[in-house]
Amino acid sequence: MSDSARRPVHFQALPIARVLPVVFWRGWRVMLLFMPVLVSATLLTGCGQSQGELLFMMGLGRGPKVEAKVRLTDGPLLILVDDPNERVRSPKTMRGFFDDLAQALLKNKAAKKIIPRETLDHLRQSTPGFERRGCDAVGRLAGAEQVLWIEVEDFVAREQVEDATQAAYLSVTVKLINPNEKERRSRVRLWPVSPNGHPVTVSLTASEAQMEKTAEGIAKKLVSDMAEAVARLFYDHRLNEFGR
Repeated sequence: MSDSARRPVHFQALPIARVLPVVFWRGWRVMLLFMPVLVSATLLTGCGQSQGELLFMMGLGRGPKVEAKVRLTDGPLLILVDDPNERVRSPKTMRGFFDDLAQALLKNKAAKKIIPRETLDHLRQSTPGFERRGCDAVGRLAGAEQVLWIEVEDFVAREQVEDATQAAYLSVTVKLINPNEKERRSRVRLWPVSPNGHPVTVSLTASEAQMEKTAEGIAKKLVSDMAEAVARLFYDHRLNEFGR
């Protein structure tokens, strides 16, 4: 055996700052290698809670960030829902929409103070000519700093499905009003620029509608989805997040 073979082998200690990047890099290479397997298993077996959370942590569940269309102020906000063509004939459904929207705005910190629905009901009963007043005048009566004015354009929620892809739907337009602007009418509407308002539509497929079983259940699902869709106009969010 040669002298060089008899020499003891000495291992050189590498600084931790040089080792960690190599370890992390190799770890990500392994993760990327098995990514198709994980995704395939998720699609085949269904996305359970642990799988969904894992994919979300890895960034696969995060869609593009969408900024708010406009920011609400911290002052009192009045939610005013009009149905001029009486598309939604159930007062319970209209109350549910108000409550769901108020909750969604507060939950996501888009609004800090919302004038209670009972305040509007009291004004409607106690104010002469209430129905003839404009939304800005109603906002001043309620002590609002801003008015979120929503008009129902169309509403279909029937148990008998006529369109498989759009079995039930709800369409509205949304406007944000400054009720305290008296000098210039052009400044009363804060958003959007269009006088027709910002259109929002939510719909259910035939299978989704059938899961709700009754027309009342379909209507409840539609107004719940609409409340979330309208609320997202006023806070930053990401599209296609898991659990939404």
